Amino acid sequence: MVWQRWQGSSVDQRLRLLRWSLPLVIAAIVIVYQLGFAGYINDTFSHTAHTMVEIGFYSVVGPLVTWLTLNRIGQWLVEKEEAERATRAKERYLASITDASADAIVSLDIGGVIRSWNRGAEAIFGYTAEDMIGQPLDRLFPSDVDLTEETTRQAERVDAEGVLRHYETVCLAHDGQRVAVDITRTPLRNETGHIVGASVILRDITQRKAREAVVEEERARIARDLHDGLAQNLYFLGLKLDYIRRQVSHDPESTRRELVALKNTVQANIRDVRRTIFALRPVDLEHLGFGRAVRKYACEFGEQMMLEVNLRIQGDQGALPAALEPVFFRLVQEGLNNIAKHASAQHVEIELDFDSEQVVRLTVRDDGIGFDPDSAPSIDKGKLGLRQMRERVTALGGKFSINSAPSQGTSLRTEIPLRDAT
Repeated sequence: MVWQRWQGSSVDQRLRLLRWSLPLVIAAIVIVYQLGFAGYINDTFSHTAHTMVEIGFYSVVGPLVTWLTLNRIGQWLVEKEEAERATRAKERYLASITDASADAIVSLDIGGVIRSWNRGAEAIFGYTAEDMIGQPLDRLFPSDVDLTEETTRQAERVDAEGVLRHYETVCLAHDGQRVAVDITRTPLRNETGHIVGASVILRDITQRKAREAVVEEERARIARDLHDGLAQNLYFLGLKLDYIRRQVSHDPESTRRELVALKNTVQANIRDVRRTIFALRPVDLEHLGFGRAVRKYACEFGEQMMLEVNLRIQGDQGALPAALEPVFFRLVQEGLNNIAKHASAQHVEIELDFDSEQVVRLTVRDDGIGFDPDSAPSIDKGKLGLRQMRERVTALGGKFSINSAPSQGTSLRTEIPLRDAT
């Protein structure tokens, strides 16, 4: 037990023990030697023999004990240095991982003041380490966020789980842009177990939230289509069938006309159901990449809806910021859905133009029945999908327009400047 405690003690503790115990041990050895062995030599042999033994004892035993002690201390110091070197190397390795992380990794003191700020935090929020070290983490939250409520919610999660995981909120970057973040906060404790600060990881989930918003919007559109189209049409079919049942023996010609209309309604409903089922299929925009995902969607949509869809992408596709990819994908998606639902078209042309003026232009053109813009309801009062498209483009500082005429098809054009959107 004592040996295990000795092995588990630090070098400083061992040296402290040797500093007090070694003189006592040496003194005890000398006393035992003088009173025992030296006295026996002096009484039994001559004075010369006693002197030689004394010289041999003090010239050999003393230096030997000193050498053994210093040698052992040297080994301890080497082991300590190697352990410290390994610890420093591990700390440097962990620090390099932290600094190179794409996520913002921040350490706080007990008062919530920032003590470290990595390069991921600089990339996400635009603040340098000099700007943020010594500042409270609350500085990242927008003014419209209730800090008291925010702190309370986070504290409740920490109390319940011991750590804050996947807490989603919004922060404000240096350029004023709102950044959606996923926060993981872990308490830091000292040797005695007391909390002395916290480690905070903030992951930028702005693109993920944008994709989720696109999915939610598409689900809402599908729900509207099912409610306004399929559900009402099925109700209408029920009324028609009931009417035909009553007229079949009294007015065969009227019954025939009603059956033809019923057939057309059923076929239209089948097309709507196929379009809705296709819209429910997931599109992996993140893994396929914007260009491949748009081409795949346009090709498969054309096959499902029996449309000839031609897609042309011009310019440097890499100039499109990741945050705008779901926006333009949604514009293409909504444009094709409107054509399939209202245009009775055969051909669709889609053009995406990334030009040198830092502007992205999208044109969706069909050869359908078109409409008279002067007599048709305005976009703001008419189709919800078109109104949402205009609102989305306008919010990004872009332009949105529709050109159409009866029997001459419809052309939808959008233009979004990259400098305002990034």
